[in-house]
Amino acid sequence: MCQLMSMAFAQAGHAVIATGTPAIAEKALESGQCAALLMDFHLGAGESGGALVASWADRHGLPPTWIVTGTPDDPYLADMEATPGLKGVVSKPFAIMDLVAKVIGSLQSDEAPSALGDLQSDAGSTSPQAEAQE
Repeated sequence: MCQLMSMAFAQAGHAVIATGTPAIAEKALESGQCAALLMDFHLGAGESGGALVASWADRHGLPPTWIVTGTPDDPYLADMEATPGLKGVVSKPFAIMDLVAKVIGSLQSDEAPSALGDLQSDAGSTSPQAEAQE
Protein backbone atom coordinates (compact mmCIF):
# COMPACT_ATOMS: atom_id res chain seq x y z
CA MET A 1 0.00 0.00 0.00
CA CYS A 2 2.80 2.40 0.91
CA GLN A 3 4.54 1.79 -2.42
CA LEU A 4 1.32 2.31 -4.39
CA MET A 5 0.58 5.58 -2.63
CA SER A 6 4.16 6.74 -3.15
CA MET A 7 4.05 5.95 -6.85
CA ALA A 8 0.70 7.73 -7.28
CA PHE A 9 1.92 10.94 -5.62
CA ALA A 10 5.23 10.80 -7.50
CA GLN A 11 3.42 10.23 -10.82
CA ALA A 12 1.30 13.29 -10.04
CA GLY A 13 4.55 15.27 -9.76
CA HIS A 14 5.00 15.44 -5.99
CA ALA A 15 8.02 14.69 -3.81
CA VAL A 16 7.41 11.67 -1.57
CA ILE A 17 9.18 10.43 1.53
CA ALA A 18 8.09 6.85 2.21
CA THR A 19 9.42 5.55 5.49
CA GLY A 20 9.66 2.08 6.92
CA THR A 21 9.93 3.04 10.56
CA PRO A 22 8.27 5.54 12.88
CA ALA A 23 11.68 6.98 13.82
CA ILE A 24 12.43 7.92 10.20
CA ALA A 25 8.96 9.40 9.77
CA GLU A 26 9.39 11.48 12.92
CA LYS A 27 12.72 12.85 11.66
CA ALA A 28 11.02 13.88 8.42
CA LEU A 29 8.30 15.67 10.42
CA GLU A 30 10.91 17.40 12.60
CA SER A 31 12.59 18.73 9.45
CA GLY A 32 9.48 20.81 8.71
CA GLN A 33 9.60 19.75 5.06
CA CYS A 34 6.43 17.63 5.03
CA ALA A 35 3.37 19.30 3.55
CA ALA A 36 1.15 16.31 4.39
CA LEU A 37 1.25 13.05 6.33
CA LEU A 38 -0.46 9.77 5.50
CA MET A 39 -0.21 7.29 8.38
CA ASP A 40 -1.40 3.71 8.48
CA PHE A 41 -3.47 3.11 11.61
CA HIS A 42 -2.16 -0.42 12.21
CA LEU A 43 1.62 -0.65 12.03
CA GLY A 44 3.83 -3.72 12.35
CA ALA A 45 5.07 -4.98 15.71
CA GLY A 46 1.83 -3.94 17.42
CA GLU A 47 2.49 -0.22 17.06
CA SER A 48 -0.41 2.15 16.54
CA GLY A 49 -0.21 4.81 13.86
CA GLY A 50 -2.97 6.62 15.72
CA ALA A 51 -0.91 6.77 18.92
CA LEU A 52 2.09 8.04 16.98
CA VAL A 53 0.06 10.76 15.27
CA ALA A 54 -1.34 11.89 18.64
CA SER A 55 2.14 11.94 20.16
CA TRP A 56 3.65 13.82 17.22
CA ALA A 57 0.82 16.37 17.31
CA ASP A 58 1.72 17.11 20.94
CA ARG A 59 5.49 17.25 20.37
CA HIS A 60 5.93 18.73 16.89
CA GLY A 61 2.57 19.76 15.53
CA LEU A 62 1.30 18.06 12.41
CA PRO A 63 0.96 19.03 8.79
CA PRO A 64 -2.44 18.09 7.35
CA THR A 65 -2.69 14.41 8.27
CA TRP A 66 -4.84 11.48 7.22
CA ILE A 67 -5.00 8.07 8.86
CA VAL A 68 -5.35 5.15 6.46
CA THR A 69 -7.14 2.11 7.87
CA GLY A 70 -9.15 -0.98 7.16
CA THR A 71 -10.92 -0.49 10.51
CA PRO A 72 -12.56 2.95 10.23
CA ASP A 73 -15.04 2.16 13.01
CA ASP A 74 -12.32 1.69 15.65
CA PRO A 75 -13.43 3.75 18.69
CA TYR A 76 -9.92 5.15 19.13
CA LEU A 77 -10.30 7.02 15.82
CA ALA A 78 -13.34 8.89 17.13
CA ASP A 79 -11.30 9.92 20.17
CA MET A 80 -8.68 11.41 17.83
CA GLU A 81 -11.13 13.76 16.08
CA ALA A 82 -9.83 16.83 17.94
CA THR A 83 -6.15 16.13 17.14
CA PRO A 84 -4.72 19.33 15.62
CA GLY A 85 -3.80 18.71 11.99
CA LEU A 86 -5.86 15.55 11.58
CA LYS A 87 -7.95 15.98 8.44
CA GLY A 88 -9.70 12.63 8.41
CA VAL A 89 -9.65 8.90 7.91
CA VAL A 90 -9.15 7.13 4.60
CA SER A 91 -11.00 3.82 4.65
CA LYS A 92 -9.50 0.89 2.78
CA PRO A 93 -10.16 -0.02 0.05
CA PHE A 94 -9.97 3.29 -1.80
CA ALA A 95 -9.04 4.54 -5.24
CA ILE A 96 -5.43 5.74 -5.12
CA MET A 97 -5.95 8.71 -7.44
CA ASP A 98 -8.97 9.80 -5.37
CA LEU A 99 -6.63 9.89 -2.37
CA VAL A 100 -4.12 12.01 -4.30
CA ALA A 101 -6.90 14.42 -5.34
CA LYS A 102 -8.22 14.61 -1.76
CA VAL A 103 -4.83 15.47 -0.28
CA ILE A 104 -3.94 17.98 -2.98
CA GLY A 105 -7.36 19.63 -2.86
CA SER A 106 -7.22 19.92 0.90
CA LEU A 107 -3.77 21.48 0.84
CA GLN A 108 -4.97 24.07 -1.65
CA SER A 109 -7.98 25.11 0.39
CA ASP A 110 -7.99 27.12 3.57
CA GLU A 111 -10.93 25.19 4.98
CA ALA A 112 -10.85 24.11 8.60
CA PRO A 113 -10.13 20.42 9.29
CA SER A 114 -13.30 18.44 8.87
CA ALA A 115 -14.66 15.81 11.21
CA LEU A 116 -13.35 12.33 10.61
CA GLY A 117 -14.97 10.79 7.58
CA ASP A 118 -14.42 8.63 4.56
CA LEU A 119 -12.40 9.67 1.57
CA GLN A 120 -14.13 12.10 -0.75
CA SER A 121 -12.45 13.26 -3.93
CA ASP A 122 -11.40 16.89 -4.38
CA ALA A 123 -9.58 18.09 -7.51
CA GLY A 124 -6.47 20.21 -7.53
CA SER A 125 -2.71 20.27 -7.95
CA THR A 126 0.28 21.51 -5.99
CA SER A 127 3.64 20.14 -4.95
CA PRO A 128 3.23 18.65 -1.51
CA GLN A 129 5.73 16.41 0.07
CA ALA A 130 3.61 13.46 1.15
CA GLU A 131 4.72 11.13 3.89
CA ALA A 132 3.53 7.54 3.68
CA GLN A 133 4.04 5.26 6.66
CA GLU A 134 3.26 1.57 6.59
